[in-house]
Amino acid sequence: MSDGRVSSRDARELHACFQALAADLYGYACVLTRGDGALASDLVQAAFEAAARAWPALRSRDTEQRRSWLGRTLASIAIGGFRREAAFRDRLPRIEGRHRAVGTDALGHAFSASTLERCWRVIQDMPSQQHAVAVLRWQLDMKEAEIAAVLRMTDKTVSTHLHRARCKLIAQLGPDSPFAGERPDGDRS
Repeated sequence: MSDGRVSSRDARELHACFQALAADLYGYACVLTRGDGALASDLVQAAFEAAARAWPALRSRDTEQRRSWLGRTLASIAIGGFRREAAFRDRLPRIEGRHRAVGTDALGHAFSASTLERCWRVIQDMPSQQHAVAVLRWQLDMKEAEIAAVLRMTDKTVSTHLHRARCKLIAQLGPDSPFAGERPDGDRS
C-alpha cells in the first residue's frame, strides 16, 4: 500500500480474506455491540480498513492468525468507541447542569460526587485486568459475557475480577461504597 492506495494484488488477497472471515467477525461484533447490526458492520469495516494498512505484515499469516488479529483489532476499535461514548455521557450531566436550576439537595449531590470520585480512584489503582473488567462493567454497563468476549477471558474469570473489585470498594470505602449493605460475596446483609 503506497500513498493510501491498495495494489490490485493486495485488493484480491484482502477480498479473499474478507470472504473467509467477515461473517465470523460480524457475529463477534454483534456480541460486542449488543446486537446493533449497523454498528457491528461499521466495526467489521474499520477492522478490514486496518487490515489493509497492515497487509504487508498480515499477508504471510495463516487464516487463524488473521482471524485473531482482526478480532483483537475490532475489539480495540469497539472499546475506543465505547470509551468516547462514556466520556460524552460523563460530560453530558455537567453540560446540562449549567443550564438547569440548582437543586435543593446540594449537599447530597456533593457527597455523591465525592463518593464517585473516591470509587474511581480505587478502581484506577486496581491491577490492569481487574481495572478493565470494572470499567467495562460499571462505567460502560456491559454484561459479564460481553466483557468476557471483549477481553477474551472466561465468564468465571470476569466474575472473579468483579468479586475482587467489589471487595476492594467495600473495604476501602466502607458505608460510602456503592455496594453498601452488601457483603463482599454480593449478598445483601
